[in-house]
Amino acid sequence: MRHLKPLLVTALIITILFSSLSFLGFTSIEKPKQLEHQALEIRLPIIMYHNILNHRKGKYVVSQKQLESDFRAILDNGFTPVFMSQVIDWVDGKGTLPDKPIVITFDDGHYNNLHYGLPLAKELGIKFMINPVTGFSKFSVESGDHSNPNYSHITWEQMGEAHKSGHIEFGNHTHSMHKFKPRFGIMRMGGEDDTTYASNIRDDIQKSQQHFVESGVPAPLTFAYPFGKYSTSSRGHLIDMGFRALLTCNEWINTIRQGDPASLHKLGRFNRDGHLSTEQVLTKLVYE
Repeated sequence: MRHLKPLLVTALIITILFSSLSFLGFTSIEKPKQLEHQALEIRLPIIMYHNILNHRKGKYVVSQKQLESDFRAILDNGFTPVFMSQVIDWVDGKGTLPDKPIVITFDDGHYNNLHYGLPLAKELGIKFMINPVTGFSKFSVESGDHSNPNYSHITWEQMGEAHKSGHIEFGNHTHSMHKFKPRFGIMRMGGEDDTTYASNIRDDIQKSQQHFVESGVPAPLTFAYPFGKYSTSSRGHLIDMGFRALLTCNEWINTIRQGDPASLHKLGRFNRDGHLSTEQVLTKLVYE
């Protein structure tokens, strides 16, 4: 019994101490409330290519050699190319993403994206997205003048085959609104009321969606703004149409949050200017 008294005293002291801490709001059992609702975030750079040509360079043109250099450098710097659908799933709480994800996109649907890009993607295990203007594709199909890497656009059949490869995903870039006038991209025209505006852009974009489905490609959930031009109303109409990710031409690195669909509604992309070196491009993706 003499040995039990010190133990009882110690136990009493510990009980009093924990009661005091709990009274003051300190406890080792509860998690801090600010952490309970903290959203998981990822840093997501997106790079935007257009044309791949070997006879000239430009702001929207890279060579086959530059493309290969970029792809290898992206992998060497620890990035893992993913599809936008994977990013959307992650935001919805489904699936996982690698530690350093990156999305590689090609706008307009040039055939050379497939001709040069797909073999390299297969070799290196890379995924990328093509956002075709389906009206350009329609011309390639109907004219019969296709499959030339110098000027052609991807056809319906080529879209279907590219999708089956597992290396390419497709986004919507409108059917016939990649123009400066009479409408600048999908922006509202002067004097166009909201009802008419909504009907006009919906008709065009739905036509594009239908072409994808008929090509054996799932209807895209990603929309790339022509010329990067957008507005609050255009964003609202696109979301109402079911698009989950909206790609701009603003040059910034995105912060994507799990459980926050709005974090996908204004995604920035870095244009791959052919006058830049691979090292300069990587600097943007890493440090901007």
